Amino acid sequence: MKKVLYTLKEMFYKIFYILKEMFYMIKKYKLYFLIPIFIILALLAFLVYYIGPTIIISFIYAGI
Repeated sequence: MKKVLYTLKEMFYKIFYILKEMFYMIKKYKLYFLIPIFIILALLAFLVYYIGPTIIISFIYAGI
């Protein structure tokens, strides 16, 4: 159980580090147009992970 918790902690640390660096890059180089793109990608990742890829694939095939 401790190994699983340690792995989850390490995984979240890496994710937050990547997000921190991404927002630093956006702020430093004034790439504010990238923010909506990252938000849409995050929402799609959330949908695929929690709802399941089969529902998303059906929308892609329907052309919506």
